[in-house]
Amino acid sequence: MKPALLPALALALALAGAPLPAPPATTPQAAVFGASAELVVIDLIATDSGGRLVADLRPEEIEVYEDGKRQRVGFARFVTAGDRESAAAPAPPSSLPEAGSPAPPAGQQATSPPPSLVVVVDLATLPFDLLAHTRDAVVRMAREGLEPGTRLMLVTLDRGMQVRQPFTGEAAAFVAAVEQMTPSAGEGDSALSELIDQVENTCDGTPGAVTNAVALGRAYVENVRLGLQGATEGIGALARYLAPLPGRKHVVFYSAGYPMQPASIAASVVEGICGPPSGIPGRSFMQAGPSEAQTALRVGAQVDSTGMLHALLDEANRAQVSVYTVDARGLVGDAVPARSRVPTRIVRSGQVQQVAQASVRAPQEILYSIADGTGGTASVNTNELARGMQAAAKDARGYYLVAYAPPRGRKEGRYYPIEVKVARPGLQLRYRRGYEWLSEAKRAERALSAALRFPGLYAEDGLALDAVVEKGRLYVAVILPTRTLSFRAEGGLHRNEIAVQGLLRDDRGRPVGDRYLFAKTLDLKLPEDRYADLLSRENVEIANEAPAPKKGRYQVAVVVRHSGGRLASATADLDVP
Repeated sequence: MKPALLPALALALALAGAPLPAPPATTPQAAVFGASAELVVIDLIATDSGGRLVADLRPEEIEVYEDGKRQRVGFARFVTAGDRESAAAPAPPSSLPEAGSPAPPAGQQATSPPPSLVVVVDLATLPFDLLAHTRDAVVRMAREGLEPGTRLMLVTLDRGMQVRQPFTGEAAAFVAAVEQMTPSAGEGDSALSELIDQVENTCDGTPGAVTNAVALGRAYVENVRLGLQGATEGIGALARYLAPLPGRKHVVFYSAGYPMQPASIAASVVEGICGPPSGIPGRSFMQAGPSEAQTALRVGAQVDSTGMLHALLDEANRAQVSVYTVDARGLVGDAVPARSRVPTRIVRSGQVQQVAQASVRAPQEILYSIADGTGGTASVNTNELARGMQAAAKDARGYYLVAYAPPRGRKEGRYYPIEVKVARPGLQLRYRRGYEWLSEAKRAERALSAALRFPGLYAEDGLALDAVVEKGRLYVAVILPTRTLSFRAEGGLHRNEIAVQGLLRDDRGRPVGDRYLFAKTLDLKLPEDRYADLLSRENVEIANEAPAPKKGRYQVAVVVRHSGGRLASATADLDVP
C-alpha cells in the first residue's frame, strides 16, 4: 500500500518536482567559526620546552599570516575549558577589541569543569590483535587516566559511522561500549599483505599474468580509496555534528592509517614480483615514465587524497574540532607485514625495502596530516596507545581563541594556508593550518552528502521511514515529528521549507546508481486554520517514490533539512524479492 499523506501537506506535494534549493548552513557557527566573510577563527595551543601550557601570551605577541601575508589580529584571548562566554563566537569585526587588549592573567582563570572527549575507532583497519590493544588502552584511560566526570563519546567507523555511546559522564557506560567493539568483517591492515600474496600467485609466467597482477593492484588502490574516503568524510561529518557545542572540541582517532598514494605501493609490488613492464630488461615501472606507470595501476576513480584531507580539515576547523591521531599498530619497524612471506622475486628486484618502508610509513602520513592540520597531535611508533587521549585531555584545559577578518577576493575551492608566530622565543605552537574557501551552497551540499553517508549522527529528531515495494515502484514515507518543526509568520501565513533527499545502498554499503533516489522541496504556506490542524497532529508524513531496485537487500537513507537548516536523518532496511 502506498504511504498516506496528511491533508496539511496535500498542497505542498504539488511542488514535489521542484529542485532542491541551496539551503543555509546547518549551524550558527558555520558563518563565524570557519573561513567566512566575517572571521577566521584559530584555536592556538602554546607550550614551553617542557610541554607545559603557556597561558599568559598577550595579543600583541601573536602574529597571523594567511597565504604568506600578515593579517590584523582582531581578537585574542586565553579560554579555559567550560568558559562558554569566551569560547563563543567573537563579535563581528566592527566591534572586535583592539589587538593590544590584555589577556586575563593565568592566575585569575576560574577552575574549569572536566573536559569532553570523543573517541573514534577505525574498525576497518584493525584486526583482532590491534583492536584488543586499542580497547585495553582506551578502557584504562577511561577508568584511571581521566578526571572524574569527564564526558566521553564513542564512535566507530566500518562501512559507515556508528555512535556506540553518546556523551556520558559515566565511565562505566563508556567502558561497556568500548568492550563490546568487535573486529570488522573486512581485512583490517592485511590488505597490503593480501596484495603481495595474490600478485605472487598470479605472476607465474602464464599469458596474461601481468595484466591480472595490474588488475589486483587496481583493486588494492580502489579499496584504499574507499577506506580513506570513509575515514576522512566520517571525521568531517562528526566535526559538523559537534559544531553546535561551544569552544574547542577534542577527537581521538585510533586507526592503522591509509596510504595517501596507494598506486605507488601497488606499482612497487607488481614490479618487484612480475618484473619490468613491456618486456624491457632492467626497466622498471618508475623508470618507464609517469604516464606508463600511472596508467597501468590507476583505477577509474582517482585517489584525491589531498582533496579529501582539505575537506576534512576545513570541516574540523570550522567546527573548532582538533583531532589527536593514534597509530593503533603501535611500535612498528620497516618490515613487510608479518602476515605475508617476502617473495624472493621482490628481494631479487631490490624492491623489498621500498615495499617495507611504504607499508609502515605511508599509512602514517594521513595521521600526521590530520593531527597537524587541526592543531592536535599524532601518536605513532609507540606502544603507549593511551597517549592520544592523554594529549587531548591535557589540551582541553585551555587554549587561545584568535580571530581575524580575511582579505576579500576569496576563490571557490582554493585552500588558504595559515601560519601563526609569537614574539616569545622557544614556544611550540599548534593550530589550524589553513582553510578551504567554499560558498555556502557548496557547504550545504557537502553537509547533506555527509548526513546521507553517516545518518546515525543526525538521528536524534525522531525521524522515521516506512519503505515498501509495490508493482515495480519503491514508496518511502518520511515521518517527521511535528514538534521538531519551526514555522515563521509571514504575510498572514505560517511558512516552512522542508527539503527531502533519499539514497539507496546495497548490502555492502555502496550507493546504488549515480544520483539520489529522490529529492524534493516542500514550501509550506499555511493559513491559521491549516496551521492549527497541523499542530494537532503528532507527525508530518511526506510521500516519495522511485523505481524499485532489482532483487536484493538494501538500505534506504533519508535526510530532511528543515526548521532553519537543521538536519535530521533515518534509515530503513529493504528486501526486494
